[in-house]
Amino acid sequence: MLSSIGRAALQRGGAGARYVSTHRAAFSIWSLQRVNASRGANGSNTKSELAISIPRFYATATKTATKPKTTVTKTTKTTKTAKTKPRTTAKKSVKKPVKKVAKPKAKKPKKPTKKVLTEDQQHRVDVKSLKERALSPPTGGANTAWSIVFQQEVKQNGGGPGPSGVANSAKTAAAKYKALSPQEKESLNQKANENKALTDIAFKKWVETHTPEQIRDANNARSMLKRKLGKHHAYPPITDPRLPKRAASAYLFFVKDRFTSGDFKGISIVEATRLIAAEWKALAAGERKPFEARSEADKQRYYQEFKTVYHQESAGVAKSTT
Repeated sequence: MLSSIGRAALQRGGAGARYVSTHRAAFSIWSLQRVNASRGANGSNTKSELAISIPRFYATATKTATKPKTTVTKTTKTTKTAKTKPRTTAKKSVKKPVKKVAKPKAKKPKKPTKKVLTEDQQHRVDVKSLKERALSPPTGGANTAWSIVFQQEVKQNGGGPGPSGVANSAKTAAAKYKALSPQEKESLNQKANENKALTDIAFKKWVETHTPEQIRDANNARSMLKRKLGKHHAYPPITDPRLPKRAASAYLFFVKDRFTSGDFKGISIVEATRLIAAEWKALAAGERKPFEARSEADKQRYYQEFKTVYHQESAGVAKSTT
């Protein structure tokens, strides 16, 4: 049995056996021999035990001295790469736009269906519109002796309703007018002249309350009424000294010259007009040129006055330039 010191030495040697060389193993045996010799007890037993233990120990030490192949197991750290979760950024609470409730579309009022007028209805509508454009100048009092007698008869007797009543009044007034004495007629003529003077003053004031453009439009409407209603409806043109006088044609200049010549005294106007028309047709082109030149000069005068009064060019100017 080894002593405690020997066991301790063996333990020290065995602990690092795989790393201790043979030289150190021999040194350890020598140390044990010295220890046992100093004790001196049981020497034979100790020698025999030592003899037995030396070769084992040596063999063991030799074996352990040989550097064994050390298989180094590499421990590879398997670092699991943790999947980085994407940061969830807190979404700002965005207020959803409130949908505007569409207001119900107001129903468009249905356009009234245009009534198709008959020819007679359309005629009446046109006449009404033209009468509004034609204007209504002041009438004034009676301006002749005959008209004074007629007005008096209508006021006194009436003659009855309708056209027949007016016709009856006219017949009665005509009989009374024929029965008038010269003095009575003279008195009525004076009264008529006074009425005419007052009427002219009122008419002039009325005309001046309208522009030349309005009077011109009224005269155009009166001309159209005359064509639509016939000659028996009196719509004479409104006289306005401000309006430019229309240009005369070459033929009118010829007619004027022929009447002023005195060749047609005692001849009716109808017969004189017929004779003058025949003379005009018989004139040669050279003989007509003086009258045509006068007509052209009168046109230029009219165009200038038209522009001054109406503040626009006459339609005749545009035609002459094209």
